[in-house]
Amino acid sequence: MFSIFPFIVYSHLSLVQHSIFTVKLWFSQAMNYIVLSFLYAQFVKLNDEFSKCIGNRGEFSGNFEQFRRRHQAISRSVQEADRFFMIINVAYFCCQIALIIFVLYSMIFHRRDTLSLTIDSSTWFSLWLLTGVFGLSLTAGLSIVVNLMVRT
Repeated sequence: MFSIFPFIVYSHLSLVQHSIFTVKLWFSQAMNYIVLSFLYAQFVKLNDEFSKCIGNRGEFSGNFEQFRRRHQAISRSVQEADRFFMIINVAYFCCQIALIIFVLYSMIFHRRDTLSLTIDSSTWFSLWLLTGVFGLSLTAGLSIVVNLMVRT
């Protein structure tokens, strides 16, 4: 006699494991966002204060050494954050690229099993695709913004 009970248990365990993985993944990206937003705000504040010290004719009236030291301290903080988040960001990028490839492949070549099956499956596949693209955009965008602030 065929029993469906093992399949139901497996699907629930898989859902629990997937939920735990998703929470861990988004928690690491949230921490990345918070740290990078803080560093970005520090660079903006330093840039605003530096701009106020430049007069109308382009002369500088302030303590240049103090600004240099503050910029160097913030840049060191960026380096520390980069060393800390480098592995997380690489893993996140690789997983999200693999997810996007897998979802697109499934949506294109197995349309009957993914998109045409039910509205729920179409919604989930589209949600996974949007989540992957959003995650990649967030990680890349934050890294680009902070890198630009360090260079200027």
